[in-house]
This record gives sequence, structure tokens and C-alpha cells, in this order.
Amino acid sequence: MKNKIICLLLAMIMSLACLVGCFGGGKTEDKPADDSSNTPADETPLAKGWWDKITYDSQSLIFQMTNSSNGQELPSGCERYLAGTTSDTQAVDTLVKERNKNAYQYTKVNVSYKYYPENDKAYHFSEARNQIINTIDTASEDNCPDMFCNWMTDMLLVSLKGKFANLMTTDEAKYGKNHFNINIDENAEGNKEGYMSDLMRSLTLKPGQVYVIASDYFIDLIRAFFVVPVNVTLFNNLVKENPTLLTDLNNDNTVDINDFFVQVENRDWTYDTLIDYSSAIYKGGVNGEDHDSVLGFALGKNGLPAAGMIYTSSAVVINRELKDGVDTFTYPDTNEQLATVISKISAMMKVDGIMCMDKADAAALGLDGVEQTALLGIRQKFTKNTLLFGGVILVGSLEYKEYQNMKTSGGFGVVPVPMDAKTNLKGEDNHYLTQIHVVGRAGGVTARKTAKFEACSAFLHYQTTNSSKVLEHYYKYNLTYGTASGVTGNIKMLTYIRNNVRTSFDKLFEDAIGFFYDNGINEADRYHTKLADSYYEFNDFSTVYKNTLPTKKANLASLADEYAKLPK
Repeated sequence: MKNKIICLLLAMIMSLACLVGCFGGGKTEDKPADDSSNTPADETPLAKGWWDKITYDSQSLIFQMTNSSNGQELPSGCERYLAGTTSDTQAVDTLVKERNKNAYQYTKVNVSYKYYPENDKAYHFSEARNQIINTIDTASEDNCPDMFCNWMTDMLLVSLKGKFANLMTTDEAKYGKNHFNINIDENAEGNKEGYMSDLMRSLTLKPGQVYVIASDYFIDLIRAFFVVPVNVTLFNNLVKENPTLLTDLNNDNTVDINDFFVQVENRDWTYDTLIDYSSAIYKGGVNGEDHDSVLGFALGKNGLPAAGMIYTSSAVVINRELKDGVDTFTYPDTNEQLATVISKISAMMKVDGIMCMDKADAAALGLDGVEQTALLGIRQKFTKNTLLFGGVILVGSLEYKEYQNMKTSGGFGVVPVPMDAKTNLKGEDNHYLTQIHVVGRAGGVTARKTAKFEACSAFLHYQTTNSSKVLEHYYKYNLTYGTASGVTGNIKMLTYIRNNVRTSFDKLFEDAIGFFYDNGINEADRYHTKLADSYYEFNDFSTVYKNTLPTKKANLASLADEYAKLPK
């Protein structure tokens, strides 16, 4: 099981965790006084620090990023949380703007932000944008961006083509001074608090060569946590009508959503539990059509929810071991854990009350004026009270108005993706894992423009180590007491989710192998896309795994060899 980045997230949620014990079951959660609207960034402008050693003249840099909504999966936060270009005057916006202002004063770097054209079809995940970044080799010097921010998979793919500078370079003759203080060994002396070291390590195949930065500065990484929303009105009605489904776990003499939150805390939120609830709430619609039915759970026929089910499970797709400073990577010769997880998912999809939704199902719901997608259809059913659990989504997606409109009619709860089993195959206790999905945005520095690397490293290092207040305020106020407010238990659940985060290595490099070596044959496919394409009934997975293993092993070895060609 991958190392968790809990130690880095704990510091950012201490104040949030302290609030958890203040709220008992069945009580209304009062929003705490927001006293940070006038709070300055983490440093006082012009105070002495590492920036006093900066010797270059003022620099002007171009930072290009995406503000695409990613096809209804996650609203972009780049223009707000990174660039601070919104006109809002909420406390988090004030903090972002103050941080960015201080970054200029400290580092002598003036950044202009540019965005990809707002065209979802032309700039959709993942092929088009990484091809656009690849054109930096032919761009004119004045128009070539110095830094990029994009989805992690895009950034990883581009880094494999040598387009980004090594953020850990020590080649001062070529790059100038490197102001990054990145130590990807979380236990090593001198590790700089603020960098998501474990996630950084998941974006590379060799220690000492990091081309994509994942840090506090990139709040979209936090917004890309996998979660499952629960419709409070439907849930309370369900357990009232079915008293044997759930007991009074919080001892308040009622059985409702708060007891479900306790059930989750007790690690009883498993695929089996999900089946029980879904079967109990199922009410077939007209002619038995699923899109007209009241359902318990729905998954969209695309890679995002499929990835959520696999990579938040106990299964390890690609094994990574660090021994004596050397990383080794292997696909297990057999993968009983992964086979078990996929078998459970496949069996679950055959139960009444659970369905896989595709574009046709979304269209049948009568959505007008928008492109019908499976995720949009699931959101429609959930917010219109015909779906108990709103599938596997990203926590930042709760900002969409459809969810926010629910607050006046019962609201929604937020829980982790259920566990595949309470214990793993070795009989050890399992815990909920919150995968950071690869649509979280991360950054990189253009390798071509080595003359400006020092300024880029100073700017990004300052922004990273001075973004903890922005991140804390976003998660505590904008998300927990804002977007997800109004339902008792969400504070504790969101804290729990943030305390149980795993790295993205399996997903990132399974994607990289699929995209980098895709030659039109199925052997290059990724297991989560195979699962989604089969409508989550992936039969005889063990045979498929055995047949694709030789190709995957060879491609993984070749991918590791590519790192020898990358700029040090």
C-alpha cells in the first residue's frame, strides 16, 4: 500500500480537526466566526528571509494554465486560487491576492497568467492540451510560457518528452540558483513542510528527478479528492421505512443520516453495505427503465468513477519499492487483490438499485441545453431525489449549483468511497483511502527557458510555502462550512477524508503507459477504462490480466528507461 501524505495534510487541518469534537449527533453545526478576512499572507512583506539572497533583476514570467471545467467533472479553480484574478472579495480571495502580491515583493517576479482557449472539445483531457504544451519548442521566445499548470496526467506525459526542467536540479551553470527546497523523503532532515512530498514522488520514476510540482499552491489537488455524496432526504426516509437497515449508533433515540456517519466511522461502509441500501431503496420506473427508477447507486461509463472504485481500494496495480535509494517497479505476476475488487464491483452492478449510466441514459432524463454526459445524468438523478448515493465524484464538484440548491430541501452528506472489505487478503485491517484523481492541477517549469529557471523556482517556492492559510481557509470555510454545510456529520467526514489520502502513483503511471505506448491495441488499455467500458461487469479479469501482463511489464520497463533521457 502506498505511503500516505497524512503527515503533510495533518498540519493543514489541525484547526479543522479541533472543531470536530464540538459537534454532537443531531445538533445543528454553527459556522465558526470567520476571522481571517483581514489575515495577511504567511510572511510580512519585505521581511528578511531566503529571498534576500536573490541576485537577479526583476523578471516577468508567463504562467499558462487551464480554466476548463473538464466536461462536468470538476470546476476549475486555477483562475481563483492560483492567479487570484477573480473579482470576489471573500476572505479566501483576499488571502490569495495578498499571497501573490507578497510573492512579487519577495522574489522580484511579476507573473502574467494566460489560459487555454475556453473550448472544452478542443482542449479536453488529455491528448489535445499536452500536444499544445509540446509546441513550446516552436513557440517564439516572447510567447513561450515559462510555467504551465495542467492536469497531472497531462503534465506527466509532457515531462516524459523532456519539456520540463528538473525541479531538483543542482546545475547552477545551466539553470542558475535553484530556490526549491524539495526533499521527497518525508522523514529526512530538512524536508520543507508544505510540499506534498509523497505525491511529488508519485509523479516520477527516479529520486532526484522531479518535473511536476504538487504542493499547497495547487489547491485543485485537494479539490480532486474522490468522495461519494448521499441524499439526506432519501436516506432518512429509507431508514425510517426499513428499521432493520440501520440502528441508533449515536444513541440519540432516532435513526437517521447521523447514524450512517457513525457507521462509516466504524468502517462498516463497504460494497456490501452499499448493496443493502441500494436494494432496499430500489423502485422500478415506467416499464422498468432504469433512468425512471429510484436507485441507490450509479456509476458513469467513463474512467473517473471507475478509477475511484479501483484506486481507493486495497489493490495495488503497480508495485513500487524504494530500497537503498533506488526505486523498483513491477506489475505483480498475479494480482488477486485487484481481481477480487473488480469481481466485487462486477457483482454489485447486477443488483437491483445499482446501474451504470451512459450518455443515452442521461439524454433520457430530458436534460436540455447542455451536452448530455453520464456524470451530468447522475447529478440530475441525485439532486432530483431519485438517487440515494450520487456516484463517485470529486469533492470540488460539490461547488456546482445543482448540489448547492439541495441545501434548502434536506441537503447532502459526504462520505469516502466505500471499502471493498474491512480486511485485506492477509487479514489486516483496511481503512478508507482518498485517492487524489489525476484531473487535479499541478505545475511545471519549461525546460527550454533555462535563463528564467531561477526566477520560476523562487516564485513557485514562495507560493508553495506561503499557501497553507489559503488551503486551510478553502477547505475549512469554502468547502466544509460553505459548500458542504448544513448537514451534521460533514465536518467529521471531510476531516476523515482528508486524513486518509493515498498517492496517485498507480493511476498516473497506468495512464502514462496506456497513453505513451498506445498503438491501437487493447494491451495498452488501462484497467479502469476496461472496467468502465464493460459497464462495470468485467468478467474473467484474471485471464485478461494474465494476457496483458507481458506487454505492460515491457512498457513499464521502457518508461523507466525514458527517464535516462530527461534533462537532469
